Amino acid sequence: MGPRKRKVKKTAARPAVTEAARARLAMRALVVLYLFIGLVYVAQVPAGTGPDETGHLRYVQWVAEHGSLPAFDRTGPGGNYEFHQPPLYYLSCLPSYRLGERLTGDAGRAVRIFSLLLALPLLYLTFALARTLAPDRPWLAVATAGIVAFLPMHIYLSACVSNDGLTEVWFAAALLVMVRHLHAAHEYRAGGRERPPAMLAMGGLGLLIGLALLTKSLGVLLLPVAWVVAAMAGRGREGYEWRRVARDVVVCTAAALAVAGWWLVHNQRIYGDPLAQQAFIEAFTRGSERRPAPSDWMHGPIANLPLAWYAVLVVAWTCASVLGMFGGMSGNQFQFFPWWLNAGFALVGLVGLVGWVRYLRRSELPAWQRQAWWASALLGGLLLASFVRFNMVFFQAQARYLFPGALPAAALALSLGIAQLAPSPAKSWAPAAVAAALAALALFGLPLWVLP
Repeated sequence: MGPRKRKVKKTAARPAVTEAARARLAMRALVVLYLFIGLVYVAQVPAGTGPDETGHLRYVQWVAEHGSLPAFDRTGPGGNYEFHQPPLYYLSCLPSYRLGERLTGDAGRAVRIFSLLLALPLLYLTFALARTLAPDRPWLAVATAGIVAFLPMHIYLSACVSNDGLTEVWFAAALLVMVRHLHAAHEYRAGGRERPPAMLAMGGLGLLIGLALLTKSLGVLLLPVAWVVAAMAGRGREGYEWRRVARDVVVCTAAALAVAGWWLVHNQRIYGDPLAQQAFIEAFTRGSERRPAPSDWMHGPIANLPLAWYAVLVVAWTCASVLGMFGGMSGNQFQFFPWWLNAGFALVGLVGLVGWVRYLRRSELPAWQRQAWWASALLGGLLLASFVRFNMVFFQAQARYLFPGALPAAALALSLGIAQLAPSPAKSWAPAAVAAALAALALFGLPLWVLP
């Protein structure tokens, strides 16, 4: 008998881990780090020093104690200066407020933690937006989400009592739906078997716009962008289908009004203005808590200088506040990062802008991606126009007012631009290096520059 042959046990080959899978794992680590830094901010930043944090918390407190929505007093806010805001954020904060009050006696800290969690979906929405517009670059999507997550001003806002974080989530979700709707329409024109369910997409978009309106009146800016997107997606295989476009516009608008229409009627009945903006302006131009106006800056050493200098002042403060603008909102001095840090990151932003323009000019982008960037630019332009108008009434040169509609798209443009101009060995990790630098600045800058 010959030697026995050993039986070789066959094992199934393990599938290789794809780049997309690794990117998803990296996103989990990114989220954990975001929550860690955010909780450090929640614990360390003194109560009431966030942007209008006292007013936002007073709104939650009013609803908790009275069981009804507050009314804004246009004759003199007297501490009620956020009572004109839509109610969705404040109503959602009620459970955390009551839980914190019962367990620790620190309701404000509990609402801060809840606000941090409310802002968390923005990271996944930014990742999804980047994966949609740059599907072959999963690591770039992670870096883009990291830039949004670790921008010190953003994580500072997310860790305070503020409706900004939830507003950013609705804006990002709406932008993602619009981009995917444009993509689906393009696929249909390119030979897809059937037209995508446009009514479902536009109805869902309308619901998101309604939720944005119930969180902050700024959400109204999403409506004209949605109408433009409906027109962009309305071209069929044989030309524009205007009836379909009109139907999509009506469906989107009707869905938004179904969610937020009652609030607009409520404001019209009480203030004579669906968005309550005129009541807010009257209170803060003549009330007891009057805010600085452009004319307030045209005195003293600059009394004889043209109004153009005010514009320079607004631009300078706004650019500096992108990285961080802390304190000051409750009567203390504003705190910025050192000028050399602002200058360094401004240079990175300028490089990213040049690279992004180059990316748009040189890349063979499909038509739907260019349309998506035009829609993002329109939303950014409307936000900028609203910001300029606001600063012509009050001096409020804070970049946070531009974050809701601009932050995810701007972070993606920055990542694409840096990758475009970086040398070949660094193209894959250069955007991630920017995100890592922001994370380090957010964490180590807290004791060095934020808290003092």
